[in-house]
Amino acid sequence: MKPLRLGLLIAALLPSYVAVAQRKNIPQGKAAGAANASGFEALVKKAEAARGADQTDEAIRLYTQAVHMRPGFAEGWWYLGMLFYEADQYADGRAAFRHVTGLKPGMALGWAMLGLCEFETKDFDSALAHLEKADQLKIPSEQGFYDVSKYHFALLLIRSGRFEPAVKVIGDFARQGKDGPQFTEAMGLAALRKPLLPNELPPLEREMVLDVGHALCDSAARRAAEAERERLELLRKYPNAPQIHYLSGTMVLESDSDKALEEWNAELAISPEHPQALVSIAAEYLKRGEYQTALPYAKKAVEVSPGYFAAHAILGQVLAEGDLDVSRGTHELETAVRLAPWQPQVHFALGTAYAKGGRKADAAKEREEFLRLRGQNEVAVSKP
Repeated sequence: MKPLRLGLLIAALLPSYVAVAQRKNIPQGKAAGAANASGFEALVKKAEAARGADQTDEAIRLYTQAVHMRPGFAEGWWYLGMLFYEADQYADGRAAFRHVTGLKPGMALGWAMLGLCEFETKDFDSALAHLEKADQLKIPSEQGFYDVSKYHFALLLIRSGRFEPAVKVIGDFARQGKDGPQFTEAMGLAALRKPLLPNELPPLEREMVLDVGHALCDSAARRAAEAERERLELLRKYPNAPQIHYLSGTMVLESDSDKALEEWNAELAISPEHPQALVSIAAEYLKRGEYQTALPYAKKAVEVSPGYFAAHAILGQVLAEGDLDVSRGTHELETAVRLAPWQPQVHFALGTAYAKGGRKADAAKEREEFLRLRGQNEVAVSKP
């Protein structure tokens, strides 16, 4: 399954740090060494010419010879992997990109291509790990490549049950005006919390997934009129379907928080242990300073979903900020940080709780971590 293709990005994507110049750094002390270097250079030029002429099989043959002559030739492994990928020879491509990542562990593109090959060979756990590593290293410049890698990363986040970050990734695409059928389908799967790849979606569920995907993409892109029309249509078509009222509430929160609370409570009438609805209600009452009203929702969220970091975070904030039980609130926030150390806001909340408890050094440490993580996120947002 290759929903988005890289096409002819092979040459454009070679990073400057894997440059042609690296193969010229060759010992020249002996005549035999010079001859070998000359033969290697000639072989690489033939491979480049074959690649440029779209003679894929010949280019693969010549680059294979080149990397066997010089196993540290990272550029050759890169082009060989890209040729294999474009020829749908994913297992061979995976092997080539393993060499690239071994030689250039800081090269985001190498990890991304390794992950894409693993996706196609259905080694999904490895693909997710390597696409996530590429995302952390920050894929540079080439927008088409970024889209392909990021889209597959979102699919694997959905498959692994990491729905919130997947919604964020697809929402970023929507804000850029990239919300065609593939993206809206992925958004629908993530929003409805279905841990499936698109080709695994039962046909009878596809209509609702696409309806939800369209509504959430329009909401993310701030197409207000379209989003509101689609939100009301979701409520009309699927009034008793789990998750629909919760999503409706998230869509109206910014403009009408009372309506959002109404929708989230409607979700609880259908799904009484819906952790996201419980957390969202508690968070809204926390924002209003109504700590006692927020408390039972926050407690129940932890009770029904003890592994959900946001439940511990919201309970900790209600207890600490509301001066209901600062010590227990701090403990809940520590649990949230342990469950989700990558979340900057949880570190900030824990720092605030530490400050309330007089733990100044711990408070400073958590706020420093908050600033570090927030800085990383700001860089990630600015890169695309």
